[in-house]
Amino acid sequence: MGIQRLVMFGSQHHRNIIHLKLKHKMSATAAAAWLLRHACNYATFLGFIWFGIKSNHNHDDSLVAQNRYCYKWFCLLSRLLISGYFAYRSMALISVISNPQMIVLLWIRLAGFLTCTGVIMLMQFWYGQRIVRIVNDFLRLFRRVRALPGCQFMQFGGRRELGLLIFKTMCLLYELACEFPMLFNKLDVSYILTVLCDMYITINAMMIGHACFVGFLSVGALYAQVNRYVRHELRRQLRGLEQPNGQCASRRELKAAGYRLDECLAIYNEIQRVSSSFQELIELPLSLILLFLFLSMTLVSYFVMLNRFRDYSIMMLVVKLFMDLVLLTLAIHGASSSSRVIKRLSLENCYVTERKDWHVRLEIFLNRLNFFEFRVNPLGLFEISNELILVFLSGLVTYLTYILQYGIQSNQIALNMNSNHI
Repeated sequence: MGIQRLVMFGSQHHRNIIHLKLKHKMSATAAAAWLLRHACNYATFLGFIWFGIKSNHNHDDSLVAQNRYCYKWFCLLSRLLISGYFAYRSMALISVISNPQMIVLLWIRLAGFLTCTGVIMLMQFWYGQRIVRIVNDFLRLFRRVRALPGCQFMQFGGRRELGLLIFKTMCLLYELACEFPMLFNKLDVSYILTVLCDMYITINAMMIGHACFVGFLSVGALYAQVNRYVRHELRRQLRGLEQPNGQCASRRELKAAGYRLDECLAIYNEIQRVSSSFQELIELPLSLILLFLFLSMTLVSYFVMLNRFRDYSIMMLVVKLFMDLVLLTLAIHGASSSSRVIKRLSLENCYVTERKDWHVRLEIFLNRLNFFEFRVNPLGLFEISNELILVFLSGLVTYLTYILQYGIQSNQIALNMNSNHI
């Protein structure tokens, strides 16, 4: 009796642990979906997202993206007017500055903002329908993954995706916090309008990077969820086909296992297709936002040097820009790593009877993974990985060291000239 009670207690304790893990996963994926939903509302308020994501009440209440043409044209016209006023005020500011290096940096900043604004308008006007179609493909893929046994509680990713979304939310909040107090520096209508236009253009330019982050994070979440299902559920079912007495599995068991295998292979192929379409669409915007982040960090770092590291708000802005770059890189790295994990699932070692069609199906799928490995190469120039951050940091440190040495040498020359004059 004691052994029986111990076994019952152990099994109950194991079930409790599984229940707690499942509860934590459900809370993490629900919180990630909640953050993503409110981030979409924030982007819609700013006019970056013009389409609406609503429930399809005619079918199964699933989420679908629908065009809102009136709001789309309102976003295009308002962005055109605001960018024109922003360019006018920026050129007026540049005309009264005497520092040549500051003039060059401000011209670079203006050109970067206007380029990002033009890309957003091009995406909304020319590629609007294609973007809505890709968003619907992502939503359909998440519904298809949730239909797999054991994945019903999944909404968006897990704890990793939740952590990255929390940091991204902090970056979004800081974008408002760093510029919003400037509205109260002067009680002048022209000044307030200029600050509002600057905030709108700046935040919308950064939205390109945020959209790329969400897209690659979605690809990584899809790969991770299907990998988890294949590693546990599908492999367990395939190994369950092995009979202890050497007999063949029943036709019903083979049919059920074949259906799940076909569904997993189809989902993997669909993820690869949708991710390729997404990469083709954002290839140019991704290259521009990376260049914009590098230039912005260089510009803000120069201001930090001019203020002799006394302005902590500008220093925090450098940290925020660096965090945007790190989060984007981590999202891409996670999607690439999850796509490579599929090769190590060892499905070919599972028992799938002696039927040749099963073996051919697995062999074609694994060969396809080797050929279509998920990689992000903007315009074919370089591959985005964790090493990219180190390369940029080394270049930034070299630039700041040059500026610091130039300032020290200029001060020494000025002091020597004054002493000789005396």
